[in-house]
Amino acid sequence: MTDNRIIRILTTLCYFLILNILWLVCSVPVITAGASTTALYSVMFKIIKKEEGYIIKSFLKAFRQNFKQSTIIWLLLIGTGCIVGYDWYIAVTYIKLNRQIINILVAGIIIFLLWGWIFVFPLIACFENTIKNMIKNAFLIPISQLPYAVIIILFDIVCIGGTLYNYRTLFYGSIFWSSIGGSLLVYVNSIFMSKIFEPYR
Repeated sequence: MTDNRIIRILTTLCYFLILNILWLVCSVPVITAGASTTALYSVMFKIIKKEEGYIIKSFLKAFRQNFKQSTIIWLLLIGTGCIVGYDWYIAVTYIKLNRQIINILVAGIIIFLLWGWIFVFPLIACFENTIKNMIKNAFLIPISQLPYAVIIILFDIVCIGGTLYNYRTLFYGSIFWSSIGGSLLVYVNSIFMSKIFEPYR
């Protein structure tokens, strides 16, 4: 029993390493990062259910199937973020509005966008729907299971914030994220997201 558990753990770690490489390589053009993240979640949900099969084949299949919708939503999120950043720059540089108030407003919008970014790609991996409904559900469905959603948000913020804490954590963090970090983060997120999505399956 112990040997089987060790083999299972080592196999899963190997899966994480392979998936992390696939996720990074498929995200390199930047424009494909949304589709790559959706594919990673698709495989992770299968791993949680112990239905992973051939992970490379499953990843590439999910990448192709969800490419168009994931990419459009990804570009919408990036575009909105760029617009917010530009408006912030204009507001504090040329219009001379109160920087503190503007920063609070921008922080609220960033949290709003972060919420959408975290939940929309797992939704695409699990469900079929229109782009409009995917974006809407990315905000509404997690609210219905708020404790799990808060755990996911806090976990992601702590992981990313810890990496950016100083130059030393950034150095070691870059090694971690480039090897297994991305897939490990998505795996933990997927555990809680499975609970969030369960009532809607």
